[in-house]
Amino acid sequence: MSILTSNKNRLFLAIYGLYFLVLMSISSTAQGMDPVTNVQRMFLKQDGYSTDTPEQLIEATKSKSYYIRYAALNLLTEQIGKDAIPVLKQFLNDPHITVRWQTAHLLGTLGDKSGLGQMQKDFEELSAKGIAPLPTDPNMDPDTRERIENERKIALYDALEVAKVLAELGDRQGYKLATKAATESTWEPHRDKAIYVLAEIAKADPNILSEEGRDPVSILCTMAESEKSPYIFSKITYSAAKLPYDKAMRILDKAKISPHQSQEKRNESQDLINWLKVQKKAAEIQDKDPNSCCGQ
Repeated sequence: MSILTSNKNRLFLAIYGLYFLVLMSISSTAQGMDPVTNVQRMFLKQDGYSTDTPEQLIEATKSKSYYIRYAALNLLTEQIGKDAIPVLKQFLNDPHITVRWQTAHLLGTLGDKSGLGQMQKDFEELSAKGIAPLPTDPNMDPDTRERIENERKIALYDALEVAKVLAELGDRQGYKLATKAATESTWEPHRDKAIYVLAEIAKADPNILSEEGRDPVSILCTMAESEKSPYIFSKITYSAAKLPYDKAMRILDKAKISPHQSQEKRNESQDLINWLKVQKKAAEIQDKDPNSCCGQ
């Protein structure tokens, strides 16, 4: 069995995979390479696949390992762009959810929303499993209880991944689930994914969000005030910095006075605020005088 197959290993990757990618990112950046691409090429090469040509990557998509298929599709899309669409569409019904949501995401980046229907179906099934009541039978075998709890955790994690893709495709039905995970989950990977869902939804027109009764920025503000994990806190602030100026400032103004973070973390939030102000000022100058260069 592949190390990337079982639920226990997927739980391990959900917790520690992010930290592994941070380390790989530092190493890759120092070598002038894209960190995600570098990690994916590494996995493919370790499984005996070459990554130089589209034909080699298409061959890798036939792997029994879901992660190899996932990585191969990413690299193929990066390499040939819209020419990858016919291949990608073949994987919308892949047996593994990670490949399905990533395929729908990749298609979306290429202007193709054909993955929407499958994502809606997957979200309905996964969200139901992810919020199912935990077992209450006191006589249940501990191993069985752990298995059920792990399956529930993974289902919610995957549902949040799908919710983000849905938001990218214009379907914001994952808002309620992301809000619940953001404010109630004690498991960091759930809160991590919820941030991405809420940040993606926050990009929508404020008037539309108001009509739908959704306020993702307020939820992210609440997270910025209450989050105790330094890692998740940084995810909130850096996700906020990518939002439109007014939305970003609302969140970062809360983050810079967080009672649960170190002064260093609060200073990082203030640094982001300062950076956004500089960017805004430069954009205003550019709008007034298109021939200027950053106001100089």
